[in-house]
Parts: sequence; structure tokens; C-alpha cells
Amino acid sequence: MPADDLPLWRPAAADVATAQLTRFREGLIARGLVPAEVHDAHALQRWSVEHLAEFWAAVWQAADVMADGPGPAHAPWRAVLEQGDVMQPPHTGPQGRIGPQWFTGTRLNFAEQLLRRRDEGVALVAWNEQGAQRRITYAELAAQVAQCAAALRALGVGPGDRVAGWMPNLPETVVVMLAAAAIGATWSSCSPDFGTKGVLDRFGQIAPTVLVAADGYRYAGKDIDCLPRLREIAAAIPSLAAVWVVPYRHAAPSLDTVPGAVLFPDVLAAHGHEHTPRFARLPFDHPLYILYSSGTTGLPKCMVHGAGGTLLQHWKELALHTDLRAGDVLFYFTTCGWMMWNWLVSGLALGATVVLYDGAPLAPDPTILWRMAAAERVTVFGTSAKYLAMCEKEGVVPRECADLRALKAVLSTGSPLASHSYDYVARAVGSGVRLSSISGGTDIVSCFALGDPTGPVHRGELQRRGLGMA
Repeated sequence: MPADDLPLWRPAAADVATAQLTRFREGLIARGLVPAEVHDAHALQRWSVEHLAEFWAAVWQAADVMADGPGPAHAPWRAVLEQGDVMQPPHTGPQGRIGPQWFTGTRLNFAEQLLRRRDEGVALVAWNEQGAQRRITYAELAAQVAQCAAALRALGVGPGDRVAGWMPNLPETVVVMLAAAAIGATWSSCSPDFGTKGVLDRFGQIAPTVLVAADGYRYAGKDIDCLPRLREIAAAIPSLAAVWVVPYRHAAPSLDTVPGAVLFPDVLAAHGHEHTPRFARLPFDHPLYILYSSGTTGLPKCMVHGAGGTLLQHWKELALHTDLRAGDVLFYFTTCGWMMWNWLVSGLALGATVVLYDGAPLAPDPTILWRMAAAERVTVFGTSAKYLAMCEKEGVVPRECADLRALKAVLSTGSPLASHSYDYVARAVGSGVRLSSISGGTDIVSCFALGDPTGPVHRGELQRRGLGMA
């Protein structure tokens, strides 16, 4: 067999046996939903697209989704899929809507699923170019979400209203997103490197009621003040009822230049008696996120993603394709303007620790992210193909500068991963680490092609098409 055809990585038999993907497939076989001949991930993928309703019902049950509905607790829906062919004209769904209707009759809450863990396990770890900054437990996260949600309710924010974040990748960003989701509001975010026009081109279309922003951020060793731009942005969005500012560059920034703005710690303190979040359960397809196209052909196009679909897609990708579980430590290098931020935060639904990094990926030196991975015992390290190519160009050998024995998988997306980058990861990170090149998009806030903890990795190849994705 030619060397290029040999796998760069194969899973150990014991790891295949205990993988969540294997257990999911075996559960389907035991229940008589899948024939015994469906013996690997390729066969399971074929079955999943030929039996969509059965597949997604099984994902719901494996994820143990908390929901209300007309059916029994294990299957609360009226139907898994209705109007499955309505994309073919002239059919339309209920109220003239075009598109299939999933899990009809169910009511759930995205934030409730992500916050079902309430113990002292670490939920969020925050790093920046200056190193580790904060650690927040699941119990602390739930309390902060409860306080933030109470503040939103006090402003009259409710289901269907929009909450926007012009934020670095900080714990506060996660808190406000979860608080918005808890009350049924819709979250939209972009990163602070967006200029005033870029922010207004996006948020100006969605009329947010609340805007949360940091006083600034640090990138490549430089401190950037966001308050002058925040003043311009806030003045140009007439729908705003409140502007909350997160202290990041300074412990107590002056808000004199942003009329009416309030420091975020004061917002939480005003509702400090709240410790337990309350969740509004809403229809399966209730709007959760608004993301945007790149804006290369006119204004960025708004893309609305529903709570239920996002939850099930992300659970499937993280649990079955990534083998993430409670006790794992998940990192993805991303800003809040990329859909991988939304994907990363969903790691909370599996009870994992989510690592947030804000700053340049190669500052203060090219090893910072690998050293962070070692310090936090990251088990799944996500990044871009460009970052891996830059590390190779800089001569970074992660296994020599960091103890990566906890690392199980490296994920790469954003662009196709070159063959030499596969070799680089095997050589410089470790041959025992699964390297999965994955591919998705803002339009689905998830992935079309993903990893497979039960199958080999071949140089220059995506491992698997996503389950349930034709």
C-alpha cells in the first residue's frame, strides 16, 4: 500500500468500544431501529439520511432534552417531522411558512439544557495574552445567568426581543447570551475588531433592546479602547433601552463618554439575590441566534437559527463526532463574530469545561495556545488550518514546549487543511492525537463534515460527513 494511503491515526479498539458514537449505534441496533449490518460510521451515516425522523428522535433521546409537549416524557412531540417536502413548490407549511417543521408541539429552552449542571465543576476558563484570568464554576455561572436574566426582564426584554454583544471572548459574553436565551430573547454578537460601520451594518438591521460591550480589549500586545466607537454605535441604534459595559481594560472604566451606559458588575449586583435561573420554554424553532453573512455583496445578510435545531446539531457534533463528555476540556480559538464561538459554548451541554481565549493566537509568543492547552489539560483543541500552517512556519513544536498528554483531538476548520499540515500535527503535536479537519458554515451554525472517533484519519481527507446531513 502506498505510504499516502496509510492512515496517519487509528483509534485503539478499547476507545472505539467506549466511544459515544459506538454506544449510540449499538443502542439503535438493540432497539431494532437499525439493522445489525450497520457496523460502522459510514453505514450509520447512510442510514441517518434515509431515516431522518428516526435518527433525529434518537439524537433527542440520547441528549436527554428537557422539554414539554403533547407526547410522553421520552418523546414529547406531536411528530418528529411534518411537511418534510415543503421546500418543493407550491407547498407551504403552517401559516404559509416554507420549510419542514421539526419536533412539532415541543417546548424547550436552550439555556436550560446548557445549565443543567449546577455543581462546583469548572464551566468556563478565561485566558488572554497575559495568561489565565478567571475560572467560573457551573454553580457560579448559573447564578450570574439568573442575575443577568432578571436584569433583562426588568428592562421589559422578553421572547423575540434581541440582545446584542459587541464583545471579546469573555465569560460575560457567555453569561449574557445564556441569560437572553433563558428568557427567550434572541442573541447576536460580533467581535470588537469590527469598526463602527461593520457593527451598525449588522446590529442596525435587528433593532436590539440591549447592547453589551467591553471597555476595550488587547490584541498582539496593544490595548484598544472601545468606548469612543461604543458611543457612536449606541447613538445610532434608537431601539436600545440599555447599554452595559464590561470592565476589561480597566477595573473601573469611566463611562462619561457613553451617555446612559451602566457597568455590567452593577447590573448583576442589582439582582444579587437571584441565584437560580428561570427558563421560558418556547417552541422548538424559536429564534435563538442571529448570525451574518460576510457582507461581500451588500449588507451582511441576517441568518436566524432556532433553539432546538441548534441544540440537537451541536449535541450530535460534540458528543458523537467529537466524543466530548463531562470531564473533558474543550477549546476552540475563535472570536464572538464566528459561528465556532456558538459551537464552542455548546460544550456546556455535555458538562465539559469550556476554555475561552481572547487575543492574538501567536502573542506574546507562538507557543501561547499550546502552553495554555497544557496548563488547562485541554482534551479537544480546535483551531484553523491557517493557524496550524503558521505554527509550522514558525517552527513551533508543541510537544516540546508543552505537556499535551491530556490532548485527545485537534480540530481544524475555516479552510481546507493542507496535507503537509496533517504531517506537521502528527510529527509536532503527537501521532496519538486524532486530527479532524471539519467543515461547516454560518448558514447552519454547525458542520457538514466532521470527525469520527471510531475511524482512521487519512492525510488530506475529511473523516466523515455529518450524521443526518445528506
